[in-house]
Amino acid sequence: MLWLIRFMGLLSQAIFLEFLHIFGLIVFLLAILLGYFRAPWWIAPILAVACGLFANRFIDLNYLTDVFRRVASASDRWAFVIVVYLAITIGGYLIGLLGRLFLRRVRRS
Repeated sequence: MLWLIRFMGLLSQAIFLEFLHIFGLIVFLLAILLGYFRAPWWIAPILAVACGLFANRFIDLNYLTDVFRRVASASDRWAFVIVVYLAITIGGYLIGLLGRLFLRRVRRS
């Protein structure tokens, strides 16, 4: 149980770090648009893997190592970066779906 709590803390810090670096925020907004326009569900994991591999290969987060030492060392592993982007894209996709549902209910009433 303690391992799960530590992992969730590390994951939330990594998501925050990716949002600080604008690429994570752009991926999140893209996932919201995919969810809002009801794109097929399998596009979100594909987007997560593609963006995770791109971020692992081309984005350098070493300038933030003083603040987030553990996250920066975990972000050196490509599998953890893909898990982070999977959380970002699935969260954005679900927010887009819920936003569309909410707007339809507001328009009906």
